Amino acid sequence: MSGTERRQVLAGYRETVVARLEAGAAFGDIEDSIDAADDLTLDEKAAVWLFAFSLRDPAEQQLEARTHMAGLQ
Repeated sequence: MSGTERRQVLAGYRETVVARLEAGAAFGDIEDSIDAADDLTLDEKAAVWLFAFSLRDPAEQQLEARTHMAGLQ
């Protein structure tokens, strides 16, 4: 797949993430969809996930990050 085609695929995922978040989809469901995407590489999945995470409310971002960090200690 060419670079242009890859960018189009990623743009489609980006638009889907925005639409689903605006529709009130649970972040966990969006994460599951990203994980299940067979047409994305691991790096692309990470980029789409990071994009989705960045659209969340900052307080929710921080709470989830702190929860994950606490679980690692």
